[in-house]
Amino acid sequence: MQIFQQEYDDGLSEVINTSASLTYATLVEPCSNKSIASSLKHIKSLAALNDDDLYYVQSILVTSNWNKNDDIFDANEVWVARNTPEDKPTNLEHDENIIIGHITANWPITDDGILIDENTPLDNLPNKFHILTGSVIYKAFSNPELRQRSEKLISEIENGQKYVSMECLFRGFDYGLLNKTTNEYKVLARDNNTAYLTKYLRSYGGMGEHENYKIGRVLRNITFSGKGFVDKPANPDSIIFTKDSFSKNNENIDTKKNTVLAFTGVFDNQSHNNVENNTMSLENEITELKAKVEELTNEASASKAGIETAQTKITELENVIKANETQITEANTELNILREEKEEAAKKVAMKDEEMQKMKAELDSALEVLAAYKQKEEEMLKKEKKMKRMASLIEAGIDNESAEATVDKFEGLDDETFQAMTSLFAGKMPPWLDKEKQKKKEEEAMMMKKNASEEQTATTDPEILETAEVEADVNLGIGGENEDPAEATRAALAEFVSSRLGKKL
Repeated sequence: MQIFQQEYDDGLSEVINTSASLTYATLVEPCSNKSIASSLKHIKSLAALNDDDLYYVQSILVTSNWNKNDDIFDANEVWVARNTPEDKPTNLEHDENIIIGHITANWPITDDGILIDENTPLDNLPNKFHILTGSVIYKAFSNPELRQRSEKLISEIENGQKYVSMECLFRGFDYGLLNKTTNEYKVLARDNNTAYLTKYLRSYGGMGEHENYKIGRVLRNITFSGKGFVDKPANPDSIIFTKDSFSKNNENIDTKKNTVLAFTGVFDNQSHNNVENNTMSLENEITELKAKVEELTNEASASKAGIETAQTKITELENVIKANETQITEANTELNILREEKEEAAKKVAMKDEEMQKMKAELDSALEVLAAYKQKEEEMLKKEKKMKRMASLIEAGIDNESAEATVDKFEGLDDETFQAMTSLFAGKMPPWLDKEKQKKKEEEAMMMKKNASEEQTATTDPEILETAEVEADVNLGIGGENEDPAEATRAALAEFVSSRLGKKL
């Protein structure tokens, strides 16, 4: 099958190559469907009707429609392939190792069960028709297991428990598009420009839809390769007919009109009823009727037993449902409790968060107060440290002003270093302080001399000044005695420090 570049790009090449064949499961039933029953009045295969080693069945193999798998069997494609199933094998569950018969004939029929003429033009074909196939099941096995297998299959067919699954090959496909709004159907050719649609097909993993269209796969160049008897249904139009089904539905056939069918292996049942069947004695009929009554009785008993078994199972299931409902109720109750506990826990967490925020605010306030106290304490300690250092300097003979200036200048020194410096200053002033002090003394002396001179000039007669004697030793001190200013300052500072520290130095 040709694969386009877009399909390679979409990663679909392998799945397209490996899915160029498909199976299509359909229901197998005795002839009870009214739409198919009329076909039995026209056709059925001669094969197996009188052969003990073969069992004849007919079934709808395929229908020209859009199936449940979104594969579209176009009417023209099915018509061209209508004869390809003939002589193909039949199997169980599509297992080619379990061949149980083969297909003997094929007939196209309308949805009403009317045979479609072989020469019908393509344009005159109905949109929907079926391929009816006749096939045989092998019965005459010498192996008991194989024989039992055939008997079981035949029994399941007659009880309406089996389905037919068509097998076919195809060599290409196009796209069927159904507008979901207008229900308009059209076919779009698959080529390099449209190959992007392949990924939307359900057969290749898509959703079966694109934009506003339902999209299906229109199979091209089909070959029907056989059929399998399976348990899973698919196409409700495909059913299986047994030999007995024909006997009940072919009593009013005009055999003269069915010569073509007879020639192709299909015949009118009434014209071929043998003499023995037509002259069957009343006794045999009664025997058959009794057997049928017994069969029906057995079936009724089996059905009754089946009903009782089903009722038991229903009761068991009801008990299971009740138990599950109880568990669900308990689980819901527990779930509600857990939800309430969760809500309560959330409230507690919220309260804890609020309490923590409050405590944090109080802590921040306390830290601010503590910081203020620490700052105040540091200031007090700094002030106390300064006073102690000034006191030690004053004791070392430094005046109060110089001591304060020295402490401020060397504030960054640790106590040990400052104490060592104070010891060096004892009895000797630092050069910079000595200069400052000497300068201050000179300024004070000059001021005092100036003041004295002005006073003497203002109160003394000039003549007295001319006759005045110079005294060798003049006491310029206050109070009549010489007093060292440094000593006076030191004493005053010591007194001040003593008053501040609460002790006498």
